[in-house]
Amino acid sequence: MGKLKLASLALMVALYLAAPAAARPLVYGLVPNAPPTTYLDAAGKPTGFFVELYSRIMNELGIEYEFRVGDFSELYPLMVAGEVDFFTTLVRTPEREEAFHFSDDTASAGWSQLFVANETELRSVLELQHRRIGVVSGDRNGASFGVYAESLAIPCELVEYQDFDALVEAVAGGEVFAGVQSNWFVAVQTRVKGTTIVFAPFRSYPVLSRKSPFTAEFEAITRRYAELVADSGSWYYELQAEWLGHERTETVVVPVWLAGGFAVLALATLVSVLVIRALTRKLRLANRDLEAKVLERSAMLVEADRMAALGDLVAGLAHELNSPLQAALSGIDAMEGLLRAAGPAGSETLDPPPRAPDAALADSRAARRAALEAVERAGYGGRDGLADFCLALGVVDPDPDFLASVAAASPAARVFALERARASIALDASREAVARMGAVIGALRIYAHRDSKGGAVSGSVAAQIDAVLSLLTPRTRDAIEVLRDYAEVPDFPCRPERLGRVWMNLAMNAVDAMGSSGRLTVRIRAEAGWIAASFSDTGPGIPEAVARRMYEPFFTTKPPGKGTGLGLSVSREIVRDHGGDISYSGSPSGSTFTVRLPLDAGPGGSACHG
Repeated sequence: MGKLKLASLALMVALYLAAPAAARPLVYGLVPNAPPTTYLDAAGKPTGFFVELYSRIMNELGIEYEFRVGDFSELYPLMVAGEVDFFTTLVRTPEREEAFHFSDDTASAGWSQLFVANETELRSVLELQHRRIGVVSGDRNGASFGVYAESLAIPCELVEYQDFDALVEAVAGGEVFAGVQSNWFVAVQTRVKGTTIVFAPFRSYPVLSRKSPFTAEFEAITRRYAELVADSGSWYYELQAEWLGHERTETVVVPVWLAGGFAVLALATLVSVLVIRALTRKLRLANRDLEAKVLERSAMLVEADRMAALGDLVAGLAHELNSPLQAALSGIDAMEGLLRAAGPAGSETLDPPPRAPDAALADSRAARRAALEAVERAGYGGRDGLADFCLALGVVDPDPDFLASVAAASPAARVFALERARASIALDASREAVARMGAVIGALRIYAHRDSKGGAVSGSVAAQIDAVLSLLTPRTRDAIEVLRDYAEVPDFPCRPERLGRVWMNLAMNAVDAMGSSGRLTVRIRAEAGWIAASFSDTGPGIPEAVARRMYEPFFTTKPPGKGTGLGLSVSREIVRDHGGDISYSGSPSGSTFTVRLPLDAGPGGSACHG
């Protein structure tokens, strides 16, 4: 057996000597602060288990080499580029296999381990919550711990350090509560101690850069390493005992009782982890629900204050605007009376028939043709000026008597008739505008009702909904058809300022869903002790995934700035406070929301609480 090994070694040396010599020595990458595997001693000389192991192998094979010392973050890009040829311990990944040749045999095996200062005790992973945990910058052990802590839902702060020595000093000095590193490194430290919290087992391998010219030498090194490991009497095991204080892990026979103990411990740990994760998940859900309810209640209180302020404002506006509006209406009526009574001095007054509808005047060609035909029938053919004058007054089909009075009227009388017609049109427009302003003020008074003084009052659901629809008229006038289908129902004891918000939310949601066109149908019915008010739109409906969440506080499908996600949530809360319920039904051709309110709820009953 010994002769065979010598022959194999001689053959490798001969092959190596026969191969073309490289233009430079093999560059061995060395991390200077990773005892006991690779580091610099007090004199600055490279040393450590791996340094002595591979240096001795390369010396046996006659391979010329030199060290390139640096942090792993500095060496790694040089290894990829081929400026550093050989590195002793690299964890294997698919990405790294594209840049490196990996040995078939592992150089080391272990796990990531938490360590603490000698005077510190760490009995459970739960004690890491809200602690500062040190890791080496760019190190896989720190990354593995981040994943491990996240999987257990343990919040902690990760603090990065440049190298392992700096991390050990930070842990020993109390700058951080604990540190994370390979158990190989932790085992030989005297300023800190390892804990029983281990995770992320790993295997690391010697590697050669794929851009290195030393492929033959790397194969010779790995073959020699395999021979040393296979020979239980080789100097490899003496070196391992000297540096690491134990034999290679893979060669140790684990007693059955110890293996069973580890299995039980692993099972108990797994069960503990699952229980902790389940309890943590429940706690998170409970906290989230509690926070949502607090935010919802806060939003309702803010909205209540806003509605109270709106009620005060509306009451003041109604008082300030009603009197001027009434004065304006009186002035319009007076002006119209003066226009009808007055006339130019010393001349007759033309009294035209009622003005034609705007639709008849919209088609100017048809209106002029009709006026010319009327003039022709009355025997005034060829006098187009009569037809134009009648159209200016808004008369499309003048009768013969009026045409005779126009033909006989003086120019002053005709001018006055035109001026009076224009003034009458302006007065009609003013009267309509004032009436609309009055309707808006009335709708606001109903929507932000202040007569209840904080208690329940009896009110008409139909009147409340009509007030809301009046406020939405600017949005529905041109695009949305509004149909009202109201049955006779009794008045309902409620808080109008709160219930009005429900009607506004449902109506606005329906209008938003339809966009540029559609039909909103509002129905009110009495149903076996209940009042049912439904809002149906012809929009695209609500997807099932959205419908399941539409009552969640702050959930909205509207763009940012267009919705708070509280409309339906708060509406349901208000309806429930009135003793009722709200339901939804829909399809791709539309949606219907129905509010049901109890008829038997009176002052002091469920409808009054809120």
